[in-house]
Amino acid sequence: MSSILTRPFALLLLLLLLPELPAWAKRPDNLPACWKQQVQPVQTTYLTLRYHETLAQLEHSFQPWQATNYTGTGRIWSTATSFLKSDTLRQEAKTYFSRTQLTPATLLFQDYGDDKPTRVTPNAFRGQALQAARYTPAPLLHYFSQRKPKPAPESTRTETVYQDTLGGNIVRLYIRTADNRLSKVTALSHDELFGDVLTTYTYQDYASVGKLTYARTIVVSKINGKLTDTVRVTAATLEPAAPTLLTAPAGYALVSPPVVKPEVTVTHHGAHLHFLELKHTDDKVLVVEFSSFLLVAEAPLNSENGELILAEARKLAPGKPVRYFVAGHYHPHYLGGLRPFVHRGVTILTTPADVPYVQYLAAAPHTLHPDSLQLHPRPLRTEEITTSKTIAEDGFEMQIHVIGSKSAHTNDYLVYYFPSEKLLFEDDLVWIARQGPSRKASARQVGLYQAIRDLGLPVETIVQSWPVQDYGVKTVIPFRELEQSVTGK
Repeated sequence: MSSILTRPFALLLLLLLLPELPAWAKRPDNLPACWKQQVQPVQTTYLTLRYHETLAQLEHSFQPWQATNYTGTGRIWSTATSFLKSDTLRQEAKTYFSRTQLTPATLLFQDYGDDKPTRVTPNAFRGQALQAARYTPAPLLHYFSQRKPKPAPESTRTETVYQDTLGGNIVRLYIRTADNRLSKVTALSHDELFGDVLTTYTYQDYASVGKLTYARTIVVSKINGKLTDTVRVTAATLEPAAPTLLTAPAGYALVSPPVVKPEVTVTHHGAHLHFLELKHTDDKVLVVEFSSFLLVAEAPLNSENGELILAEARKLAPGKPVRYFVAGHYHPHYLGGLRPFVHRGVTILTTPADVPYVQYLAAAPHTLHPDSLQLHPRPLRTEEITTSKTIAEDGFEMQIHVIGSKSAHTNDYLVYYFPSEKLLFEDDLVWIARQGPSRKASARQVGLYQAIRDLGLPVETIVQSWPVQDYGVKTVIPFRELEQSVTGK
């Protein structure tokens, strides 16, 4: 008799000690209870929030992972199916404004710096509930409640996990079993540069307004933990209505993104230098032909373009392998197409400071949109350039020089010089207009001019990788024009 009485107790003790639920245990369904306290009170009433936030963005900084930091304030109006945001962002002396207005049928969005609503894609409309989760998870919780997913196998005795897809993201909710409140949301998405990217919203410091519970602090971990934002709610009320922030212009509708067809044109400078103009990215890629091998300089944005460049290189010189790949600096227009070169065993030339960043890009999982390196992994091969490197074969020579912070753009900047052609190839330092009056030289132009002088290079022609068309600047520049822009002579 005693053994029968102790069996349920032993089973309960076992369940309490296990960090995860065993396969045979029934997973609790906490989503309805969570919805009841975090969504039901705002089915027709607006939760109105005032907030402060800190936000970190990866922009065109001097070195990898160097964030540009913003501070912001704003107001949110949200029901279970609608979301409105009016906000102000500040970065040093600059101030930016945006507006968002989501209803069950429409999404209007006026981006920072714009004076009218931005075109919105159907995918952005579907994913807006996830974007709103940065401030309030009510629309996202309502979406899951409507979909009625079952608790996922990852559920534990302390948290129930639910998974669904939304706007191209794999989204998971984590609901605490102790109080049926949302503890975090994760979203796995594809980034053309970083591959599988995880964003995590963590909800802390819960409070109540009326019958609604809400988080007063939301911590947002982005790009697999590389950046962190924080939103702090300073006031919350329930209101019967929301203002109209934006009015749709006549004929406004969701617009699918245009289908971009890759287009490449090829020009040659002598027997050794081949320029691939990628019109769809507005870049110029350099293929250097030696007697027995090729070197590729620059590959913009993503793996698809890297594959395209390799295919064009094979057309230019059938049978000659690509031995080296080099990028003038780490920004995506030059390094983004790295991975196909790694897949083919190409040696990546880079500065010592950029090696960890190159390793990160090469090792990043691309499971959502597999590329060649994801499907057929291959070890990364790098060679570091500290000050300069010369590559020569059968009398033809290429010099790679580190000008670094002299570029006034990045700390890793490389330029390529070809003595026999007296030609220098660089990424994006010279901004001389194709038409119109000359302007005062930028810091980048001054830095490049001084670097060329310091290196003692007898340059006659400069060829620039980006931009080719979009900004109306020259991409083939006589050195005398660069000198004149700097010295005025």
